Amino acid sequence: LNDTNPRSLIVRLCDVLSSLRIHGVVFEDDTRSEAVAQILDFISAQTSVPIIGVNGGSAIVLTPKEKGSTFLQLGSSTEQQLQVIFEVLEEYDWTAFAVVTTLLPGYEDFVDYVEVLTDSSFIGWEHRGVVTLNLTDDPEGARTRRQLRE
Repeated sequence: LNDTNPRSLIVRLCDVLSSLRIHGVVFEDDTRSEAVAQILDFISAQTSVPIIGVNGGSAIVLTPKEKGSTFLQLGSSTEQQLQVIFEVLEEYDWTAFAVVTTLLPGYEDFVDYVEVLTDSSFIGWEHRGVVTLNLTDDPEGARTRRQLRE
């Protein structure tokens, strides 16, 4: 399935699930779209077929899941990724940092969880701020370079 259009993805999966005796589905894609995970969660809840998302958009961790869903995602949450990042920062005694992010979905949760980790830690973190890059409004990168220098 190379088309991530929601309608075609749902139709194709439902056709396969209804035409074959399937015990489960392992799904991998190369997108970063959370919509794929939401579609798979919905299909799992509606068909009672276990689905395992192993890469790409299918592995972006969803919470909460649909009632009755048996959708397992093999991906790490934003919180888990940040905990590892902060452990590395602490290990090397890199306590001063700034966050550089884009406007991709989930960036606000990322920034919020950075604040939770720094506020609840006994480490003397020096959070020097957040730089949010809007790459679609700056195709040449001039504004981005200026923001990063500041």
